[in-house]
Amino acid sequence: MKKLLALLLSVIMAMSLAVPAFAEEAPADGDPGFWLENWEPAPVYTPGDAIPISALLPESSSDASLGIIGGADGPTTVISTGPAWTGGLGVDLSTFTSIFTSVADRVERVPTEEYLADHPGLEEELRGNAYDYFAQEYGEYWTAEEYMEFGEMTEEDFLNMMVNDQVADRIMAEAYQKAIDDQKEALGGVLGQVGVMVNGTYIKFPDAAPEVADGRTMVPVRALVETLGGEVDYEFADQKDSVRLFIDKYTINFTIGGTTAVRHTRGTDTGEDDKTIEMDCAPYIKDGRTYVPVRFLAEALGYEVGWDSQYETAILLDREALAADVDNDFAILNRVQANRAPALEEGKSWSVDMKGGLSLTLFDTLNGNQTYKVDLTGNTLMNREAANGTCSLTISDNAIDALMEQVIGVNWAEYEDDEDVKLLRSVLTGLQDMEVIMTREGRMWFHAPILDELSGEKNVWAAMDMGAELGALMFAETDTTTVGSVLASMVSGGSVTEMVGFGETVKFMDRLYSDDCFTTSGGVSTLTIGVEELMALYEDMGLDLDEIGDVWKEYNITMKVDGKGAVTGSIVMETSAQSGIPAIRITMDSTQSSERATVTMECHVANIGEAKLTLTTTQRTTSEAPKTEPPEGATIVDEDLAAAPLVEP
Repeated sequence: MKKLLALLLSVIMAMSLAVPAFAEEAPADGDPGFWLENWEPAPVYTPGDAIPISALLPESSSDASLGIIGGADGPTTVISTGPAWTGGLGVDLSTFTSIFTSVADRVERVPTEEYLADHPGLEEELRGNAYDYFAQEYGEYWTAEEYMEFGEMTEEDFLNMMVNDQVADRIMAEAYQKAIDDQKEALGGVLGQVGVMVNGTYIKFPDAAPEVADGRTMVPVRALVETLGGEVDYEFADQKDSVRLFIDKYTINFTIGGTTAVRHTRGTDTGEDDKTIEMDCAPYIKDGRTYVPVRFLAEALGYEVGWDSQYETAILLDREALAADVDNDFAILNRVQANRAPALEEGKSWSVDMKGGLSLTLFDTLNGNQTYKVDLTGNTLMNREAANGTCSLTISDNAIDALMEQVIGVNWAEYEDDEDVKLLRSVLTGLQDMEVIMTREGRMWFHAPILDELSGEKNVWAAMDMGAELGALMFAETDTTTVGSVLASMVSGGSVTEMVGFGETVKFMDRLYSDDCFTTSGGVSTLTIGVEELMALYEDMGLDLDEIGDVWKEYNITMKVDGKGAVTGSIVMETSAQSGIPAIRITMDSTQSSERATVTMECHVANIGEAKLTLTTTQRTTSEAPKTEPPEGATIVDEDLAAAPLVEP
């Protein structure tokens, strides 16, 4: 709940930006925006048309389909995308969609004959590789002989088909590599040269280039050190071939040809001892420039180091520096975070009570509307080392019946004496008094009365190990969490596209939620995002505003933050009916302080139904400590022993 408001705002913004993609008119024949696998335009169905099941199901594992049910608001478009263009190439399109656009722009259906004519001797090579290629691509499902028999084709037909497929793969790979090269150059990297990126920015090497030697990335030391704000000193104290680096609070000494370096901490009373560092390859001099392994220097300074083979780039990541740079623009949101997660005193725990409900009403003019409900109550007790919580879900009888119908079928009641059916209903009706225990080490235990019922034992707990890394993340000190630290923690540091995606995310956040977006009066800072701001975002994304200008009937996000960081927010978002898509209206009101948070949210889909969500949490400090393991005498079922008989510990 501590991050609930920010999460919901982000979800709302994501929905806002996604709406035009679903609301556009169906593409005209001859100029389709989406394609079937056979490269034909997606069909458009009017209300009442029978939509074939083949239109809703992908023809292979590389396809994806989306069916939108039509109604009185307009026709239905069934979209089925063809094989993924980047399959096997490993690009992260979710954070770097411009690469996909670049490839799509470059890839034209070049006739096989034309491509082969430009590459003498290639056809013979591809025909010789046809059977191996088929086995690699399709051998899991067919042999080449089975495929030819099924397709009633001759071996010559088969060879021609495999040549065509291999040519298509080559065209795609070349277009993709060209897109990568263009992106690297646009980001400041040099084509054909090993790159070094520090916190998302390529380093310039004016008179010597990095290189790979014996599998290690070697960089000219002066350019790297000076970019990091340091200095290089050669032959100090009359020691030949000795190099001394001054960077930040450190002095690093090493010798050309040696593999040992010593890091000293400058200043006094730092509490940090000297550190001897072993390098896995020795520094050397080439063309008058000193080269050092980039990993040695980066890790000596506390950077994380990654390698992106597609971009031939070493990536240096300093999360604290990234976070600090981001936080310069988000003092107001960080005030909200500090207020909702104040520092916890030694020996104290947080006790958080939660109460909420969800109702879903489906409109039915013939048989009467149906409303399904789920009620939630719970409590969590946690400190820096452990947490335990209780939770109860109460599902209305008609909702349980509806779930049973979805899982088993409309005639599920005929099988209510079946053991599996009885088990499913017991689970759905038995979600009361559930309890979870978690520790910082990543251990987790779960108990619910249904476990006792199923096992015939009492006080049965299921155990699992989430891993120490995830456990530490769950118990991170939230009172020191900031916008910057959250964003920086999401970066793995092993991909150029991810670093660029991080930068784009920061720009997006800055555009919407930075301090400059608020107006402050009387000690209250107010943020308003309306249709005008939303349309500006669309324009920045390169979307055609003429096509989406009629989508929004109303759009407004308002957030007010007082001097202590308490926040109130409201959202109103309504779309007009588009082709195949009914009108949708979403409203939300929320409050959040260090003691209490509330959310009320409604979503109304015209002629279909509405959902209502309410959630309230209150928190206080207590001297009570959370449990760190199940109670004495509990029956423990370990995840690795789930199939074994239950045993007493």
